[in-house]
Amino acid sequence: MLRFNLKRRISEPSLGTVWFWVFVCSLVALAPGCRTFVHRESNSQLVAARQLSLRGADAMQRSRPQDAEMLFSEALRNSPLDERAHWGYATTLWKRGDRQRAIEHMREAVRLSGRNPEYAVRLGEMNLDMGDRKAAREYALSVLSANRSNAEAWALLGDTHQSERDWPAALECYHRALLIRSDYSRVQLSVAEIYRHTGRPQRTLAALDRMTDLHASASTDPEALLIRGMALADLDRNAEAAEALAMASERMPNDRVDKQILLVHAQHRIGELVPARMTLGKLIASNTNNPEVKRLQSMLDMSFAHLSDPNAPRGRDGSLLAIRDVDGKIPLQNGATNSESPNTPLLASPMLNGDSAGWLRR
Repeated sequence: MLRFNLKRRISEPSLGTVWFWVFVCSLVALAPGCRTFVHRESNSQLVAARQLSLRGADAMQRSRPQDAEMLFSEALRNSPLDERAHWGYATTLWKRGDRQRAIEHMREAVRLSGRNPEYAVRLGEMNLDMGDRKAAREYALSVLSANRSNAEAWALLGDTHQSERDWPAALECYHRALLIRSDYSRVQLSVAEIYRHTGRPQRTLAALDRMTDLHASASTDPEALLIRGMALADLDRNAEAAEALAMASERMPNDRVDKQILLVHAQHRIGELVPARMTLGKLIASNTNNPEVKRLQSMLDMSFAHLSDPNAPRGRDGSLLAIRDVDGKIPLQNGATNSESPNTPLLASPMLNGDSAGWLRR
């Protein structure tokens, strides 16, 4: 009897043990359900984020940057795993000048998307604009290593070479891009610009004409008009150059300070002083502390002063020479002086000759 009771105690588990194993089995059974619940919650947040991203992209297309930024920001609050939200938010940040944060979000978009080539190229362009040629080149090459037929990556690689003034390498990359996409207007413009830099203005005009054939809007594009005007000036076709530069000045956005400065130089070079001053007026309004803008203002003031002085000193080629003080230095508008070698002509000196009455035609 004792042996039977002992055997029974050993074979029958206690009530506590039973409840313990019931609890463990319940956890095991419920675990997949918990994971499924969390997974569904995460998926619903990602879906909501992507819907907001689509609305943000639509706002960008409708030129509503503030709405777009708000929508992309809300999308990221829903789910930081939406690569399109990072891309859109980076784009809006970049446009309003917050460039470092824009690069961080674009880098995250590239990572989450598995190195989407569109995002990678855009990130490379951002790095190039920030002066990081090495990073830009690496992104271009990484895209090309996976797909040699990506025109945007070839264009980015060409941009890195152009920024280093390596014209042959830049042209080679741009031509590769145009073989893939013949109507790539941005690349056509870069090719035309390189031809002008390398002393081939006729090729510049041919490239611009080809661009206009493919895109009718190129005939009124301010950057294309600027390059055309400078190429025409290189060919001494100054009347045509003046017309092209005047059209470029009318259409050039005020925030393109670098292009506005080139316009002033180009107009001054062919003796179009009044149009040059009008172009400069747009710059002065929002760039009063820019040293290059101040220098251009002094240069134009000096040219007008020479124009009103028929007895101004001239060089051997008939060009007017800068007025100098007793120390042989050129006085500037603000009282400073510019020390140059004696008898140095003005920047536009080839046009500053006796036939200056035409300067005031405009």
